[in-house]
Amino acid sequence: MTRTFATALDLGATPEHEEELAEVLRRGPFHLALQAAIAASGLSLETIQRRLQARGHEVSVASLSYWQRGRSRPERASSLETVRSLDTVLGLPAGSLMSLLGPARPRGRWANHVPGSVGYAELGHSDRTMQMLSDTIDPETNQRLETLSHHQDLYLDEDGRGYRMAVRRVLRARADGADRMLVMNVGDDPEAGSPVFTAGVNCVLGRTVYDAEEDVTAAELLFHRKLALGETYLAEYEISGVNPKVRTTELTLGFRQPTRECVLQVVFHPDAVPVRCYPVWQPQAKPAAPGRRNRREEAEQRIEPNGSVHVALVDIPAGMYGLRWEWE
Repeated sequence: MTRTFATALDLGATPEHEEELAEVLRRGPFHLALQAAIAASGLSLETIQRRLQARGHEVSVASLSYWQRGRSRPERASSLETVRSLDTVLGLPAGSLMSLLGPARPRGRWANHVPGSVGYAELGHSDRTMQMLSDTIDPETNQRLETLSHHQDLYLDEDGRGYRMAVRRVLRARADGADRMLVMNVGDDPEAGSPVFTAGVNCVLGRTVYDAEEDVTAAELLFHRKLALGETYLAEYEISGVNPKVRTTELTLGFRQPTRECVLQVVFHPDAVPVRCYPVWQPQAKPAAPGRRNRREEAEQRIEPNGSVHVALVDIPAGMYGLRWEWE
């Protein structure tokens, strides 16, 4: 039998609130469902707190506020019992809010873990590099953001050694206050040194860290303002450099999170066009079997008459994706 939202309707919820509540209870996430349920109920946080206390649950108004804004989520046993009672207080079918919480999230460094995301190790970064990075920059910065769109163009010179990458990203804040993103670049020639990061539209360059041993550079790109939960932001930047002894043979991106859309393009100089090019895929949804790699190459990718080649990806899981080419 289906319960109706009697309490919410009796308290004068608008049709808009009722429709929003029904939709968000189906899809989540938890904090938006709670937010909609509170709005539909017409109750203040103070009133909700008092009604929960009458049922034997000690929870602060601040905690309720954080839960509905996505700044934290209930995980302790006592908090989960509070959520079960919230269904009754807000007039929801039993289990409505609990069903949106899913498994408990790990604490500590992974407190803001994004569902479906992977660690840096799965993308090939060593513990030593990550320790060096974390001494200067928070490596979990990007877990406060969701990538809606990532467009990246790589331009190579007539030797295939000098490069410039232009990147445009559309992000959405997963929490209030997100104000920066972390970008990591892995080279293939330590003698080339650290590449140059240039901030473009809507960001400025913050701190940078370079690991010469593994030829990894990390840079912080600061937004012009703090974002509110759910707010989108467009930012552009460039990375450039020269590999004096090694021709560039690959453009590969590592995505720690599932990503909505990604378009990668390589533009070769007319005097240096490779003989063939392949898309590269290494999804990290499942670990590779011992002694084997998940990475695979698809059918040969067409290089256009102007020397450009691209790959377009939609709704991809966390992992490594890109293009690889052969000069001869």
